[in-house]
Formats: sequence, structure tokens, C-alpha cells
Amino acid sequence: SRVAFAAAAAAFAAMPEIQPGVSRSEVRRLKELEMAKGGGAAGWRAGGSYLLNNSATGGTGVEEPEAERESSRSPRRRSQEASQLAERLAKKAKEEAENAATIASATPIQKAKEMKEREREKARLKKEAQERERIQREEEKARQKAAKVKAEPIKRY
Repeated sequence: SRVAFAAAAAAFAAMPEIQPGVSRSEVRRLKELEMAKGGGAAGWRAGGSYLLNNSATGGTGVEEPEAERESSRSPRRRSQEASQLAERLAKKAKEEAENAATIASATPIQKAKEMKEREREKARLKKEAQERERIQREEEKARQKAAKVKAEPIKRY
């Protein structure tokens, strides 16, 4: 069986088109993962730095901390953003309170009445649609009958 396996392996090696391998996209992805790991402890440790002086991506890998970015904003702009955020939150809270009030105030009897009313409206609309279809069918029959009468010449014997 070892001889057969060796012969199969030799035949397999002779046909490179069916050799199992890693596609170019997989190779590229693996390289990117290796480059992203970085070196040393940061490379293997969970939560390590994503890019440390990676020249392949052209970045230094050092990102500006959030506090430094915030301090670059003017005090007027910060207060304006804070007031806009407060307005949005107040508007959202007001809408949620209104929705909660309408839901909470509806008793089971009121809910049942509303459902019954919706069902009646739906049935009324369905009945109207059926009536329109019936009238259209009758008109179409009348048109076809009129066309048939016009198409047939009057026979005189």
C-alpha cells in the first residue's frame, strides 16, 4: 500500500494543475494578517496594537488619542454640538413618551374596539373592490356583445 501511495503521490506531483494549494487571494490575505500582527508581544497577544510602524500600509500605526482630537475643537463648537445632542435626545425621549402614553392608555376593550373597526373597514374596502370588478366585467361583456353585433352583417334571404 505504501508503494501505491508513493506512485499516486508521484503522479500527483507530475500534474501541477490539480495540486492542492493556496490561492493568490488567500496568500495575500495571510500576508496582510501577518503584517497586521506586528512583532513581539503585540503580535501574538489578544488586543495587541493593530499596526506598529507598518511601512507597507504607509502609516505609523500611532493614532491620535480621542482627548487630543477633542481639545482641538473650539469651545463654541463643542457647546454647539452638545446642545444639538441634547435637543436630539430630548426629541427622541418625547416621542417615546408619547408612544408609551398611547400604548399604556389603551385598555383591552379599547384595543378590541379598534381591531373590530379595522376589520370592518377592511371588509368594506374588499366589498367595494369586488363591486368595481363586477361592474367592469359587466361593461366588458356589454362591449364584447356590441362588437359582435357590429361585426356580423345582417343576413337577408
